[in-house]
Amino acid sequence: MTQNKVKLIIVDDSKLTRVGLKTTFKNSEDIDVIAEAENGKTGSDIVNKLKPDAVLMDIGMPILDGIQATRNIKLTTPSVKVIILTSHDSEQDVFDALSAGAHSYCMKDIDPEMLVTVIKSTCEGASWLDPRIAKVVLQNFSKINANLEKPEENKILTDRETEVLSLIARGLSNMEIAKTLCISMNTVKTHIKNIFYKLEVEDRTQAAMKAVKNDIIKDDKINYSRD
Repeated sequence: MTQNKVKLIIVDDSKLTRVGLKTTFKNSEDIDVIAEAENGKTGSDIVNKLKPDAVLMDIGMPILDGIQATRNIKLTTPSVKVIILTSHDSEQDVFDALSAGAHSYCMKDIDPEMLVTVIKSTCEGASWLDPRIAKVVLQNFSKINANLEKPEENKILTDRETEVLSLIARGLSNMEIAKTLCISMNTVKTHIKNIFYKLEVEDRTQAAMKAVKNDIIKDDKINYSRD
C-alpha cells in the first residue's frame, strides 16, 4: 500500500455521485477520502479545517457554487489542489473555474482510473483539462487574459525549454518531465522558472495557454536527448 495517499475531500450536491466516488476510491492505494460535503459553503469550511491535499469540486451546487468555493479555498488554504468534476462544459464555466484557482477540470463521465491519475498528477504539480474542451479553452483564453502577449525577442525560449513547455502542456508533473527528458528534478525546476520568466506568466496553466496561443509549441517531434 502506498505510504502517502492523497487526502481527498469530495464536494458535490448529489448524494449518488458522492457515494459512487467513495466506492471508486474505496480500495485505491493512492486516494483516501477523508470527508465529503453537499455544497460549496460546507465544503470550504471542511477544507479549511482538515486541510486535505486535494478537493474534488462540482460547479452547480446550492448555497455556494463550486467556482466561488474554489476562490474561498484558494484564499484560505492555497496549497490545496482543486480539481473540478462536473457536467458543465461551457467555456465560461471553464474560464471562471481556472480564474478562481482550479488546477484541473474533468467531466463527470471520465474513466475512474483516469480520474485517479488526474488527482495524483495534479497533486504532483500538473494541470489537466478534459481533452474535449482543452483545445477550445486554450484558443480562447486570451479573451479574458489579454495581457498574455508574445515574449520579447530577447526572451525567446531555448530548444530544451520548449521541450519542457510541451510536456507541461501535456499535463506531465516535474518528475515525469525529468524521466522523459533524462534530466534531474533541479534542472526541470530551473527550466520551468526560466519559462515563467520569459513568458511572463505565474503558473503552469498560464504557460501552457500562452504557448498554444502564440504557436510556441509545434507538432514537430520532440528530441528527448540528454542535456
